[in-house]
Amino acid sequence: MVQGSLSESTRQCGDPSCACAHDPAHRHGPHLYFRYKSEGKVHSVYVPTELGDSVRDAQNAWQEFQQIGAEISAENRERLLSSLEREKQLARAQRSAKPGKR
Repeated sequence: MVQGSLSESTRQCGDPSCACAHDPAHRHGPHLYFRYKSEGKVHSVYVPTELGDSVRDAQNAWQEFQQIGAEISAENRERLLSSLEREKQLARAQRSAKPGKR
């Protein structure tokens, strides 16, 4: 599992005699890059073709982890809200049960 994002890009090599210099369809790539944020800075790292599948799998695992975490958080939020509502109702019931209060 790895936190970050993936992007693919094509490039023009800079050789004026190369087909990529005249036709965007002939640009080199696509090249895969892994981007992540560390210490307030965004970093981009080239991913060699032979590692592309494993990096994609690791990044997909991170996305699944985030989804599971969001689902757990939503369930916890509902439990918290229910608990707060029960406490609120209990406090109201206790206030109304006190003698001389009306």
